[in-house]
Amino acid sequence: MILHELIATTNGALAALFLDYEGETVELMCEHDLDDHNLRILGAYQGIFLTQLRAMCNDIGAGEPRRFKVEFEETAVLLSDIKDGYYVVLLVDRAANEGLAWRQLERCREKLIAEM
Repeated sequence: MILHELIATTNGALAALFLDYEGETVELMCEHDLDDHNLRILGAYQGIFLTQLRAMCNDIGAGEPRRFKVEFEETAVLLSDIKDGYYVVLLVDRAANEGLAWRQLERCREKLIAEM
């Protein structure tokens, strides 16, 4: 329900995933004709990136990363760290309003934390 709301309230959203500390998909929401398997792989790789980013930030004393973006020609992947290794990924098309997408992702994050 929370991921459905994220997709419904974010113009340009293609898919949303909630993943655990091992990169396993807990929940996936996609209202487009995208392959679930590929979305799960995309989400898992974001977890690998997050793990590497955490290590790098720790090494330089920058603190914990809370979010990051990977931008492609046609899409962007927004990631927000939740807690206990869980994270949420939002795939958006290039027409998406990034500021709005981040706001909606933060609301989603807060709701997921409240349910954990």
